[in-house]
Amino acid sequence: MNNLLLQLNEQQLAAVTITDKPLRIVAGAGSGKTKVITTKIAYLIEELKMAPYKILAVTFTNKAAREMRDRVTKIIPDLTSNPHISTFHAWCSRVLREDFELVGLNKNFLIIDQGDQIAILRSLINEHFSHLPELKKYTEKKIIYRIGNWKNDLTSPLEAIEECYSGIERAIATLYQKYEDYLKTINSIDFNDLQVLVFKLFNEHPEALEKWRNRYDYVMVDEFQDTNDLQFDLIKFLTRDKNNLTVVGDPDQTIYSWRGAKVDIILNFTKSFSNGVSITLNQNYRSTQKILDLANDFINNNKNREAKDIFTNNATGDLPIIKECESRNDEARYVTLKIKELIKDGYEYKDIFVLYRLNAWSQEFEKEFQNNKIPFQLIGGIRFKDRKVIKEANAFLRTLATQDEQAVERVLKSIPKVGDVTIKKLKEKANDMNVSLYDLIVNEDELHINQVSKHLTTIRNVLSNSVNVYNESKNIRMTLQYMLVESGYIQKLKDTEKKEDLSYIDSLYDQLENFDKSYQPEDSNEGSTEKIVSYLQEEALLNSDADDIEAQKVTLLTVHAAKGLENKIVFVVGLNQDVFPGRLSSNSAREIEEERRTLYVAITRAEEKVYITYIKGEFSFISQSELAPSKFIKEFDQDLYQFEGKYQKSSNPFANTSHLSSIKSNQHVKTSAGYEKNDVIEHMIFGDGVVIEINDQTMKVAFSSSYGIMPISVNDATISKKN
Repeated sequence: MNNLLLQLNEQQLAAVTITDKPLRIVAGAGSGKTKVITTKIAYLIEELKMAPYKILAVTFTNKAAREMRDRVTKIIPDLTSNPHISTFHAWCSRVLREDFELVGLNKNFLIIDQGDQIAILRSLINEHFSHLPELKKYTEKKIIYRIGNWKNDLTSPLEAIEECYSGIERAIATLYQKYEDYLKTINSIDFNDLQVLVFKLFNEHPEALEKWRNRYDYVMVDEFQDTNDLQFDLIKFLTRDKNNLTVVGDPDQTIYSWRGAKVDIILNFTKSFSNGVSITLNQNYRSTQKILDLANDFINNNKNREAKDIFTNNATGDLPIIKECESRNDEARYVTLKIKELIKDGYEYKDIFVLYRLNAWSQEFEKEFQNNKIPFQLIGGIRFKDRKVIKEANAFLRTLATQDEQAVERVLKSIPKVGDVTIKKLKEKANDMNVSLYDLIVNEDELHINQVSKHLTTIRNVLSNSVNVYNESKNIRMTLQYMLVESGYIQKLKDTEKKEDLSYIDSLYDQLENFDKSYQPEDSNEGSTEKIVSYLQEEALLNSDADDIEAQKVTLLTVHAAKGLENKIVFVVGLNQDVFPGRLSSNSAREIEEERRTLYVAITRAEEKVYITYIKGEFSFISQSELAPSKFIKEFDQDLYQFEGKYQKSSNPFANTSHLSSIKSNQHVKTSAGYEKNDVIEHMIFGDGVVIEINDQTMKVAFSSSYGIMPISVNDATISKKN
């Protein structure tokens, strides 16, 4: 242990050894916070003789939790028990698995993901709100976000209905009620419920709270800047008056306010814990000093922060480069050229991140990299567990374990010779007979399903026999393999030559085989299918795209997905006004500060080199305007970066404004086609619009329809001036 402590700097050592009062560690980017957390866990066990299982450490991604567990195991390989290290949501799931009855759950409850939520809401809208076409303007994701906010604010459906006055808001609140009712019928909860129900458990059942307070002698919270009010309440429930809390985070990396994270929680920590103390880790072990100089100077533009300049003993390094590009194609070509140069200089493809604010910005880079045979991977695409084939396979297991209607319906849709008409008739017959869809297929007289379709006998036999297969083998992989083969599902994939889907099924078998081998029941008297439920709950809690990063490829990902990661080379692309910061963030000082923190996170992912690019002059539908440099570029000290402009005479990205002045001088000029600013025009496809800007042979038109602002040629034959 002493050797470990000798490896720490002065601030890190204090952070590890202070254990008698609430402690806030403000950990600058690259300052070794994971090392501090894992060393502190080892210190509690080795020096303070704390039982490992009495230590709770929570974070926000599976990747971070796994890294913590691995590091602790390396430090203390012969642990007699394990500290509980997990994500916040996984810990809440553990609490609810133990105290499910106190919050009105059944033992084998399931956790649904966003894909399930979308399917449920879509079905409820079609069933109950088809008379409200305006509700269809709201995407299911927006409705999920709205319901999530109500839940996090502890607002019940009835309270939400009472608070809503407009017709559409009241409809969404009513949908919230029907959504909650439906979840109860399928014995399921969503991600928001995990935290809400634990809060209710602790708030309404003092004996349960006392049990969980006594369960842990020490509590640690990683990425504390990402906590919301509800999560902070849970932390306070566990640790109030116990002086057994350490939180670690960086206010300058609070970039999840849209999930409810509040920077004020970490900034005002000592207001909640009056005897709390704070330590700042400001020595960076990741980046060169010139990268840190730019990052430090830039983030100082934020007002709502604590001063914290980070420094390093690493090499000084090269100045970050800011590059002006003519178009998105030009930007992608520039990055491609630089990557080729870097590879010649000895870097590898895996050393390179390309970061952007919006997923939509990746398209040009994907095309350019493919054309130039640069190997790349796109993080933020469809995750393994969200792939259609995996959701269908897991639906077979859900049907076996819980028999919920949504899973049964997904199974029916996935097997041969059963279509929507058959499923509709089955649901109607089940409703008429007042039985569940599963019972109709498996437990009622076969005559009933034969009246609907002659093709249902196979799935009836498979579902019925799978119970025996599992009870005899207690092997999830073997049982699923039986179900998929005997139902005709695997043959269907073969017949349609879906080789990739078949490989995903094989990967799922591997995953299940590992789960079968490692599974340890929490209760020796557990029910027959609780092992399957445990697998499904664990699967639902997986959340990290970054786990999928492969070697020897350039990685394309959003800044948010890159949080917690690092690499030698970082390209930050698309630094344009109304893109980064986005259009919707430009009017609020609070939102601008969050966008600034997001760019700070992007820059501080880099170890050796940073390239920042933007476009000047090209029209973009993303920004709904001609692309201009982000306001953030003005905030960079010109002595702290090297500028590469498309106009070599200028060293200032804002110096060349000829395109802007030409627009202003053209505001009252007629085009050769006779159009002027403020003319009302009619487009054959897009409808009526107003000319808001004219530039050479192109004009920008604001359409009254949902098309918004679009560039239109003045010689376009599909437009005409209205009188």
